[in-house]
Amino acid sequence: GLYEPLLQQNERDAAADLLVFLSNRESTDFFSGPPLRALAILAYSDNIDLQRSSALAFAEVTENDVRQVNADTLEPVIYLLQSHDAEVQRAAAAALGNLAVDSENKVWIVELGGLEPLVHLMQSPNVEVQCNAVGCITNLATHDENKSKIARSGALFPLTRLARSRDIRRNATGALLNMTHTDETRRQLVSAAGAIPLLIALLSSPDPDVQYYCATALSNIAVDSTHRKRLAESEGPLVSALVHLMDSASLKVQCHAALALRNLASDGK
Repeated sequence: GLYEPLLQQNERDAAADLLVFLSNRESTDFFSGPPLRALAILAYSDNIDLQRSSALAFAEVTENDVRQVNADTLEPVIYLLQSHDAEVQRAAAAALGNLAVDSENKVWIVELGGLEPLVHLMQSPNVEVQCNAVGCITNLATHDENKSKIARSGALFPLTRLARSRDIRRNATGALLNMTHTDETRRQLVSAAGAIPLLIALLSSPDPDVQYYCATALSNIAVDSTHRKRLAESEGPLVSALVHLMDSASLKVQCHAALALRNLASDGK
C-alpha cells in the first residue's frame, strides 16, 4: 500500500483542536491564535488527509468570512496550492479566491508568491481545480498593482486555452477582460498566441456574460491605434459579430458592442 507518514504529536493535537474549533465555528476566529495555528500545522503536514482537513476548513471559513488577513493566514493557503493532491488544490484555490475578494489581500497574495502555483494549477487535468485557480486569478487581476505582474507570470496562455473550455469560459474571459485595462497588459495580451481570434470567436457565445467580457475586452484593445491594425486583420468577422450583438437582449452587451465598433472606426476609415 501507499506509505503514509506517521502523525507527529502536534499534528494529532491540531487535528483534534480543529474539530473542536469547527464545532464552535460561529464564535471562532480562524485567522489568529490557536485556530490559525492548528490550520497551519495541518497545512504543512506531510499527511495528505491532514492537508485536506486544513484546505477544506480554509475554504469553508473563507466562504463565510472574508476580511483582510496577514501573511500568517495566506502563507499556509499558498503552500497548500502546491500539494500533489487534487482535492487539496481545489479547496486551497477556492479559499485563496475567497480571500482575494479583499483589496489588501489581493496585493499580499501576489507579493507572497501566489501567482506561480495558480498558473501551474490552471494547467491541472481537474476541471474544478482549473476553475478555482482561474477564479482566483480573475479576482487578483481587478487590482491595478497586480495586472502587469499577472500578464508577465505566464498566465495569459493558459487563460486563453481555458477560455475555449465551456466549463471555465466565463471565468477565463472575465480574467482576460481584466488584462485589458492598462497599456502594458493590453500589449501582452495582443501578442499572446491566439488571444485575439479567441475573443472574436467568443463574441458568438450563447452566454451574455461571455459576450459582454469579450466585447468589452476588444473595445479596450481597440483604444490603441497599433492594436487596431492587428484587429483589422480580422475586421470582417469582428465587425459582423459586433453588429449582431447590437440586437442583444442585454443592454450592457449592446452598449459595449457599440463602443467597440466606435473605437475600431476611430482611425476615420
